[in-house]
Amino acid sequence: MCLLHMKKNEMAIVDDINLDVELKRRLAAMGFMKESRICVKHYGWFKSTVQVMINRSLIALRKEEAQQIQVHTI
Repeated sequence: MCLLHMKKNEMAIVDDINLDVELKRRLAAMGFMKESRICVKHYGWFKSTVQVMINRSLIALRKEEAQQIQVHTI
């Protein structure tokens, strides 16, 4: 399922990240990569942004970016 379909405070594992190489590299530097455990903390209005926690760090993603990240819940 896509990252935007998760509920708040739900835990998941990243299956695939279908973003361009540069953005993928930046996210990997923050620990956001395949097989990472993440937790959705907040959504912006109309799910325009999503805030996820990974390794005790909060990362905000745009809707378009979050749609390209596939996860499965734990």
